[in-house]
Amino acid sequence: MIGQSLIDDKGELKEQYKTLSKSKYQPSEEVMKLFEKVQTDYQTAYMLQNRSFNEFDGYSLLQRAKMDQETFSSFVGIEYLPAHKKWRWRGRRNTARNKLIGILSHMLAAMLFPVVRAQDESDEEDKGAARAMAILVEEYLRKADYEMKFMYIVLSALVNPAVFVNVEFVEAYQRIKVKTDSGKYEVEKVLDEFLSGLNLNILPIDEVMLGDFYTFDIRRQPFILRVRRISYEKARSVYGDNKNFEYVQPGMTHVLINGEDGEQQLFDVDWTEADSNFVQEITAYYLADDMEVKLVGGVFMGNEEDVWNGNPFSHRRATLHKNKWVTVPVYPFAKTGFEPIDPSCRFAYYKSGAFKEYWDDKGINQMDRLMMDGSYLEVIKPIFISGAAKIDSTVVVPGASVALPADASVTPYSVGSNLAAAYNAIRERENALSESTQDKIMQGNVEKGVTAYATNRAEKNARIFLGVFGLMLASLVEQIGELTTDCVVATATVGDVDLTTPESVRMKFKTITSRSTEKGRSITHKIIFTDKNMGYDMTKEEIRKREWELYNKTGKEKGDQRIFEVNPYLFARRKYFMYVDADQIVQKSMGTDRDQSILAFNILTDSRVAPFTDQEAVVNDFVIDEFSNGNPDRYKRKGNLPDELLNGMMAQAGTKTGGMEAVAEPGAEFIG
Repeated sequence: MIGQSLIDDKGELKEQYKTLSKSKYQPSEEVMKLFEKVQTDYQTAYMLQNRSFNEFDGYSLLQRAKMDQETFSSFVGIEYLPAHKKWRWRGRRNTARNKLIGILSHMLAAMLFPVVRAQDESDEEDKGAARAMAILVEEYLRKADYEMKFMYIVLSALVNPAVFVNVEFVEAYQRIKVKTDSGKYEVEKVLDEFLSGLNLNILPIDEVMLGDFYTFDIRRQPFILRVRRISYEKARSVYGDNKNFEYVQPGMTHVLINGEDGEQQLFDVDWTEADSNFVQEITAYYLADDMEVKLVGGVFMGNEEDVWNGNPFSHRRATLHKNKWVTVPVYPFAKTGFEPIDPSCRFAYYKSGAFKEYWDDKGINQMDRLMMDGSYLEVIKPIFISGAAKIDSTVVVPGASVALPADASVTPYSVGSNLAAAYNAIRERENALSESTQDKIMQGNVEKGVTAYATNRAEKNARIFLGVFGLMLASLVEQIGELTTDCVVATATVGDVDLTTPESVRMKFKTITSRSTEKGRSITHKIIFTDKNMGYDMTKEEIRKREWELYNKTGKEKGDQRIFEVNPYLFARRKYFMYVDADQIVQKSMGTDRDQSILAFNILTDSRVAPFTDQEAVVNDFVIDEFSNGNPDRYKRKGNLPDELLNGMMAQAGTKTGGMEAVAEPGAEFIG
């Protein structure tokens, strides 16, 4: 079943499934076998998600995720209390949450796009293809709202046992009503430009069901199931054209049961995780079989004519096989976490920041409740009475007293030194929390009397933990870059038949315009895919001439535009590699990246080093480009630096130099 387990502890069919009604949806035998496979794998993955693991302190994945999310949200919850206990403190401190938000704030400054490297079929570096792909990857990611998604990616890694990011290219269509010439309305499907394009989906921890918890690399999982709860209307807009959609019922799914005669049949069953307006969408990925199966409400939405071979992966990657270019299936998921949890690199999940803070946070809040209750009792003291009256626990309430007989003694309650002990325990837990994640100093909470040594120690401690987390994020950004590259190759390099030239069949390819920043300068990139030079091997001189021709066509004298003319066939068949510098992530997160620029500038302008460097380039790269806020040309000197001024600057180094001449480079590039 695409739902709960069918069998009880005795191995018999559960009672609620003995009276199920037979479904109207009874597909072919091959589809039944496929359904059985998905149902069996679903049960395996479901049991893994709900099984206890030592890596999670004896809890299951879903239990651990729930506890960590409650730690981050400072969850209190609703609890029934009798009237005489309602005075007790039930609030929680935001200590753990503040620590995690502090780390999140640091890492947001470290948002980076992946660096792209490319190789041709001879394994030679192709810098032109790498530059063009880097521009396209950044453009696709920006349109997918990468900046905002990055924040939630980091937050999910801090709070959950893992963060899963689904990368997919979507062509979303919307039904609209169009008024015809006759005055009637017709329904048409149009491309939704807002929802179409690259999508980055941060998936809930229970939505991704892994086939093996002891396979760390997500690319090596035996299978992955993605289970979504979507509205019936959304399901109808996506799958409504499928002939089997008539069998999809809101709030219902199907279960496969073998009859007494061995015949397999589907039965209708409630999907307990949805309500009456929602349906279950399952996408099963089988990498080894290159098979992607979609079931909506327990109804197969794929190719029924060739079930086992006719439903390949939608996300694919180009590769060279036996001198022939083919595409291979790739899981469309990227995965990372806060810190490793298994030193042998087997366990698929991680130790989240909330998990790491769990017991220290729990200790702080327990002591905090005791201190708050003790303070309340100390300020509004209950009265203890000795005499004939009967006393019970309801009397231990701030300000409580009872009627007393004659000659009875009255004693006010006193907490003594217990409050100090609770306060010291809280301080000790807070220090432990700072040691395991982030010190107060790095959160901006500087107390009076904090020494420079303490500040330096806190910064070093932060570098250690952010260094591990930075490496984890670098791995995720690389994975996202690789998956985005697949989408670029699959969508940007594909041409359409050009119907404007009926006398000859030609292909019309895309032209993509992107705007980004290079060395502090805003640059417009124009990437033109064309097949007009396909099959013609150009010399270096011809390529250089073509680059100047493209540049002259732009009419741009300020150099704020770059043009790339790309052969789509060769571009799609390059091998691309992603790289992210984890140290750069840490430097940006600590706010020391500009300090590094200043340090580099001071070293390169030192009188002992300056004779061996291009001082104008040093000033441009480490000062003007770094601190010009997007318009470095405004501050750069027009023309070459005079020899007299330059020699005067270099006098301390005991050397002289002639005038510097710029080498003209075209603002265009021909690739392929």
